[in-house]
Amino acid sequence: MKAAILDLTVDHETAEALRTPRTDLLVERLDSDGVYRQETGPFRSYERRISSQATNGGERVEERTDFVLDIPVWAPLFHPLMKRALADADRTPRQRWWWPREVLPAVSARLLGALSVISIITGYLGVLIGQTITFAAEEFGANDAAQGRTLAAIRIGVIISVVAVRRADRIGRRPLLIGFTSAALVFTLLGATSSSLLQLGFYQAISRGFTTGLLTLLLLAVTEEVPAGVRALGISLMTMCAALGGGMVLWVLPVADTSPGAWRWTYIAPVLFVPALIWAARRLPETRRFDIAAVAQAPSPVDRGRFALIAFSAFASALFLSPASQLLNEYLRDEQGMSAGAISAFRLLTGTPAGLVVLGAGIAADRIGRKPVGGLGLALGVIFSVMVFFTSGAALWLVGAIGFWSLAGMSPALRGYQTELFPTRSRARVGGWVDLIAVTGSAIGLLTVGELSTRWDSLGQAVAVMAIAPLIVVLLVFFVYPETASRELEEFNPDDPDPQSAAIQR
Repeated sequence: MKAAILDLTVDHETAEALRTPRTDLLVERLDSDGVYRQETGPFRSYERRISSQATNGGERVEERTDFVLDIPVWAPLFHPLMKRALADADRTPRQRWWWPREVLPAVSARLLGALSVISIITGYLGVLIGQTITFAAEEFGANDAAQGRTLAAIRIGVIISVVAVRRADRIGRRPLLIGFTSAALVFTLLGATSSSLLQLGFYQAISRGFTTGLLTLLLLAVTEEVPAGVRALGISLMTMCAALGGGMVLWVLPVADTSPGAWRWTYIAPVLFVPALIWAARRLPETRRFDIAAVAQAPSPVDRGRFALIAFSAFASALFLSPASQLLNEYLRDEQGMSAGAISAFRLLTGTPAGLVVLGAGIAADRIGRKPVGGLGLALGVIFSVMVFFTSGAALWLVGAIGFWSLAGMSPALRGYQTELFPTRSRARVGGWVDLIAVTGSAIGLLTVGELSTRWDSLGQAVAVMAIAPLIVVLLVFFVYPETASRELEEFNPDDPDPQSAAIQR
């Protein structure tokens, strides 16, 4: 429990304003004389007590606010800022650099909290094969091309995502979020029993299929539930959680150096996520927009031009981003001579600060727009990610950091387009097809880079060739994409019922 204290002498008008229920960071209700509690807001526990005493020409006001934010995982980052804001005598609703102008409803806070946990699990499972395949391949005697083929082949699991995730448009986001996470965990654990790279690839194909669907479902839930002015921030929080989960792989990865088969422990470790998943499942609500659209039987037309724009962007970006990320460990290990511990240190030290970049980029995307933040982040990320494969020594760490940070900043700005531009009852269906197209691009990129690197004996040259595709996407972002920052989803999808005026309320 945190406490914000206010003790000052003010005029009668200001004192009366302080006794008025707040409508800035939350909506309060007067519970009893001088005691206010949360009506709507982001707190799990909240109580404000205020008393005043007349003085010469004014009043001495003493106020104490006890609160606990209902934002698991990242609450420690916000607690000091929220404490200072709650103790501020200026109660005018306004945009803060770290918090939106809109009041974040309690249900949105609960959903973000539960999704944060699922995002961490998804992040771990999503990067596991990319971080460990070089060690598994060494045990099984496989070369670079075989690794590329395996990483490409596991993308076939996206069929699970395409077929199953569309059910979210009929039965809701919540059941599939829980079911997909459970299934992905099971098949990841089975990967620890693999006796060949082929068998590991089979288990990972299924696990990655569910994980890919999870990324779409997480994006759907955040987009539909949080206020317009904080959508990019919500996506950035999910991205930070996924990055934290991916970083957890690096915490375990050094064990891979202890023996030829020790990489298997990284596939057993996710069993520790089971209690967290149970906790998240109990707290996870369904999104209000889905409930309203389902009852209203809202139409679900898909604009073909928008779909083509998003699908091409996903395909072109994946052509480069997948091999540049997933084959980086191979470059660090083979061409830079790094051990598993050194690779973990490189990834952690260059990538960990990207969490703050994600948060800042989410705030900036909500304030100044998705296009400038996303376009610039993607452009810089591609350029510096290529440079990593032609750099060594201290410069490698600097170039790698800039590349990671830039791509991290791009994510919250651009990812929302996949869901913002389509109706509620077709978002999951569109997401499934975009996943398939993106994974196809990912597989082609991995196969191409794997074969070219073997032929040219240069992983860097092969990765550089693929960079042309995402640079085309940068031009589309700046000149073709619409601006969606702080605009309600219904502006782009007028057939959807307005959740603010809909008769169906939760």
